[in-house]
Amino acid sequence: MAGRPRRQAATRTAQIIEISDSEDDNSVSKNKRRRRDSSFSPPPTKSTRIDSAARKLSERAATSSSSAVAKKRWPTEKSNKSQATAAPEKRAKKDSKSTTKSKKKQDKPVNVEVVQESAETIADEQVELVAEQQIDTHETTDGQCISNAAKDIPPRNSTTYTGRSSFWARRKVWRVDELLAEKENVEPGTAKNIVQLLENENTIPFICRYRRDLINHITPERLRDIKNSYTEIVELRKRAETIVTQLAKEQQIDEEVRTEILCAKSNEELEFLYAPYKPASKGSLAERAKALGLGDAADRLLFGEAPEVRLESLVDRNNIDLENVEKVLQGICHIISHNISKHTGVLEELRRLQKVHRIVLKCTKSKTPAPSSGTKASNSLKPKTNNNDNSIHSKNKTDASKYETYYDFQQDVRYLKPHQVLAINRAEKQKFLSVKIITADYVKNDIKRFTRELFMNEGLRYPLRNQVFEQAFEECYSKKLQPLLSRQLRSDLNESAKKAAIDVFAQNLKQLLLQSPLKGERILGIDPGFTNGCKLALISETADVLETGVIYPHARSSNVEEVGEQLAKMLVRHNCKIIALGNGTACRETEFWLSNLFDWDILDKNTIRYSIVSEQGASIYSCSEVARKEFPNMDMNEISAVSIARRLNDPLSEYVKIEPRHIGVGMYQHDVPEKTLNEALNEVVSECVSFVGVDINTASLSVLKHVAGLSEKKAQKIIEHRLSSGPFQTRKDLLKVKSIGEKTFVQCAGFIRIEPLSVGGKIENLLDCTWVHPESYSVAKKIISKCKLLLKDIGSNAFIAKVKAFSLQCDMDDLAEDFQIPKERLDIVLMALQRELTQDYRAEFAKRPLFKQGITRLTELNEGDVMTGAVTNITHFGAFIDIGVECNALLHISKMKNTELSVGDRVTVSIIQIDIPRKRIGVRLEDMIKETDSSFTLS
Repeated sequence: MAGRPRRQAATRTAQIIEISDSEDDNSVSKNKRRRRDSSFSPPPTKSTRIDSAARKLSERAATSSSSAVAKKRWPTEKSNKSQATAAPEKRAKKDSKSTTKSKKKQDKPVNVEVVQESAETIADEQVELVAEQQIDTHETTDGQCISNAAKDIPPRNSTTYTGRSSFWARRKVWRVDELLAEKENVEPGTAKNIVQLLENENTIPFICRYRRDLINHITPERLRDIKNSYTEIVELRKRAETIVTQLAKEQQIDEEVRTEILCAKSNEELEFLYAPYKPASKGSLAERAKALGLGDAADRLLFGEAPEVRLESLVDRNNIDLENVEKVLQGICHIISHNISKHTGVLEELRRLQKVHRIVLKCTKSKTPAPSSGTKASNSLKPKTNNNDNSIHSKNKTDASKYETYYDFQQDVRYLKPHQVLAINRAEKQKFLSVKIITADYVKNDIKRFTRELFMNEGLRYPLRNQVFEQAFEECYSKKLQPLLSRQLRSDLNESAKKAAIDVFAQNLKQLLLQSPLKGERILGIDPGFTNGCKLALISETADVLETGVIYPHARSSNVEEVGEQLAKMLVRHNCKIIALGNGTACRETEFWLSNLFDWDILDKNTIRYSIVSEQGASIYSCSEVARKEFPNMDMNEISAVSIARRLNDPLSEYVKIEPRHIGVGMYQHDVPEKTLNEALNEVVSECVSFVGVDINTASLSVLKHVAGLSEKKAQKIIEHRLSSGPFQTRKDLLKVKSIGEKTFVQCAGFIRIEPLSVGGKIENLLDCTWVHPESYSVAKKIISKCKLLLKDIGSNAFIAKVKAFSLQCDMDDLAEDFQIPKERLDIVLMALQRELTQDYRAEFAKRPLFKQGITRLTELNEGDVMTGAVTNITHFGAFIDIGVECNALLHISKMKNTELSVGDRVTVSIIQIDIPRKRIGVRLEDMIKETDSSFTLS
């Protein structure tokens, strides 16, 4: 496009029409008109026709007049109304004056002068009015003077008649906190505080516990979402500044466009504004056509500028690309198609239409390509299609059956669920499905109508222009707009689905990590297997390894009862009564074997219990550097068994050794970008570790590095200092560690503890064992003094009772004012003083492991049976329940009775569907079980 790219939305702005008597000035006037806004204007008014007449007269007089000053006229509503009556009278007066003063009759000069003087008179009358309109418009539309003639157009739903849409009208460049408040629907003051806290590198656990007063009690989950939005906004600002800098170097923008770009509130808006300035790809049809010199003709046809285009005059018999009219027409259409597809108004309207119209995503089963005679010999090695017409890409019928639901599936994109989008994407990637976006004809008709009004309602009108527009639009829609619409929809669906998958994984991971530990028990971990046997590892109450071994209950030559005796002897030898069985390969076969041992009285039903434990990531951990350092002389398979046992002993301490994405409690987590998933999950792990708290003198590197404010390097420095200088006596001793400064100390101090046992039973300050942050120690001491208690009694029953009574009797507002701290921080101190020193905060969730003493086979189940079980995974479409058979049951969301479940919940369900070949069970929720006793059994 010649000159400045067309980027304005629908309503035509006031334009300066220049009338010049010189040939040079006239050419400049044409160029300026060509650079004017390509926005929609109403049908020509009377003033517009006068303008056209003046322009034609000036063109005729250009050869006889060489020096004239350009006259400017701003068309307004006032001029349109008054011109019909005032102009003829003034013109008559001017005519009479000119005839008396000049005796020589020169028709053409007189006519030009009459029109020029008339235009000048009208312009003089409107100077003050236009100035006032400019001031008002600057306040509302960033300096865009909107033509009042547009007000005569009846309002429509389309953005065509409303000038700039909501996101074009900006008063000023937004601040990060302003946009954050708008996007996340939080109070402006809260958003400002959050931005300041995040800019100062405060962590989410620290903010949610010790700065609740600044964020209006926002939960950690909500704050994580807000933090993600904050990061996106910061990236958006950087991207906008980069674009502005680039376009400024290329001298393609002015201050108005610069402001618009910096005011964009989303990446989508930013791309809309940037699109007109992006050059076409090198070698594209539009660029090649421009190189042939067809750009000026294309602009004149698109914007209706004089003179009319004659295709025959553009034919060049010596150029193969311009040798006939058809090729010239084709090249012009390529340019116009490109310009339409980059127009800001068109892009915005396309986005609006996809939100209001019904657009369908349709899936069909991929067809097997028929082998051709010219197929290479190597292709004959590919598997042939089976009788069930499965895709040749399917190596496993079970995999193909997973997507049977989508073999003939279509749904309005507005109603697609996240898990459906993720399943369709995976099936499409694996070549099971073909996916199409189907748009109705009225989408095309609406965008065509908008585009026609945008370009074709002004300027010269002649048949060639209509012909070119029709042909160019068809090319633009089929090759650019419709594919763009499909890409935008798929991209939006994928982004929302990925975010949903991350949220599900994060929520499930948090519930898994905060499950209650099984303290004070010796546990036997079994990593089941067929050929390589079942690996055993028995750990003590403090998770130390007591004995390891391997048994072969599934070997053909083995005596299962003798193998059971070996297992029983190991349990008796170490007085162990708990078995943790991994849920991997051979899990159900091993579980059947254990069940038989109870029936054969080899294992005591009254004392021995077993629990199924997820072994996701156990094999990865056993091969890791962390495991090799911890168990340098142990076999990797046995390390896996140790990990399974420890997951029952202390889930949090063991799961943090594994990358969170390897813990299978998510929904299509392998289809989510690894970096995004890891960032979200690491935040969750840090939140859980910080919530529980760690003993800085005994915590491992794997746990310590997840404490808020610490990193792996800083955690390693802490451990090195601990080994060289002995245990930490107080929290403030952390400041002696290299790389731990005041800023890091503030973030992590509240989440680390100094346990009395780790420092020989004596501790300098018992507040170091509590949730109380060092910055609030003075407040805690004042409260203790008011209660007439002693610091050394913290954690005792009498101390807790008196503090609790004090908190109920006192006026919190007066007390907060007296101590000159926010009420929320005072609440944290009082809460911390009412807890036992050795209390594990995970006990509050009462999510204990599920123990069993027997198992039911899938073939023994019947519809209508009522079973008890535990939730093992939560997704958007339902929950998976372990009901004691070889496969988990699916509790669909429609069968949940609007009950919110979480990982570890105990439930009673009734069986409504059994599919034995596919090993699928459908259940309906009957009741929730409020179970806190660790002896809960399921049989």
